[in-house]
Order: sequence, then structure tokens, then C-alpha cells
Amino acid sequence: MKKILIVIAILLFVVAADAKRYRSLVEVEPKVSLYIGSVRFGLGCDVIFNPLKTVGFRFSGTELSFGNYTQFYLNFGSSLDALIYFPMRGPQPYVHAGFGFNMIDTEAGSNTSFAIRGGLGLTYPWSRGTNLFVEPGVIITDPGDPGDTDVIFRLSVGARFGVLK
Repeated sequence: MKKILIVIAILLFVVAADAKRYRSLVEVEPKVSLYIGSVRFGLGCDVIFNPLKTVGFRFSGTELSFGNYTQFYLNFGSSLDALIYFPMRGPQPYVHAGFGFNMIDTEAGSNTSFAIRGGLGLTYPWSRGTNLFVEPGVIITDPGDPGDTDVIFRLSVGARFGVLK
């Protein structure tokens, strides 16, 4: 078993050393998202910081949401996600996971909800500074009331544009 783990570690090292870096240090990510569970879709923009070859961090910024009614969110439903890329040439799979929170002012006071987010993704290098992506995921929110947890499935597609190399 120990020899198998050593062989797998060597193979992962060789693949990581041979993989080309198609991501910039800072990327802007415009996207379209379809939410299943709350039946709405949104047009949004995120910022990704890639400090390492296989690790990135995403901050969700703005979103224009369409559903029962149209809403514009500026840092509403903000989240911080970690992106873990699998080093490969061509299309590159990754895993994303993170957390977020919402704070809504209502007539009865303010309501805060927390969310855990996660899923898979696949980027396709379009050009040196541009990647196309598709990303299915799940968002689990807890608005603070006992027994009132929501599960929303999300499918996002878009492009990532390198801003800072």
C-alpha cells in the first residue's frame, strides 16, 4: 500500500510540474447562473485571486437576479470560496468550497443567514488570459430559524479574464 501511495505521489508531481499555467494571478469572472430550488437565474461577476498554481480564492461580488421579482445585489449573498485545481493540460477540473452570509433589513429587524457552498467545476483554456468554465454546485443556507434549512442547486457558466498576470 505504501508503494502505491508513493507511485501516485510521484505521478501527481510529474503532472503538476508538466502542466501549463493558464490562469492569471487575478481574474474577473462574469457568469450566468441558474438556481434550482428557488427557480431563478442571475447575471453576476466575481473576482478570483490565484496565489498558487493549484489554489485560488474567489469573492462573489455583484449579481442581477431574475425570478419571482428582479433584484440587484451588491455584495448581497457574498461568499468566499476556495478553488482547488487538478493540474492537467487542456480542460482543467477543480473543486470549490466556501461559506457566505446574507444580512437583510426587514420591518421586524434584521435577518442574518449563513451558507455553505460547494461543488465541482471545469475550465477550458480559450486563450492565454481567458478561460471558459462550467460549474455545478450546491448552496445550503440556514436563515437562523430551527429546522429552516434551504438547499439550492446552482449551475454557472461564464468566462474568466486575466487582469493581473
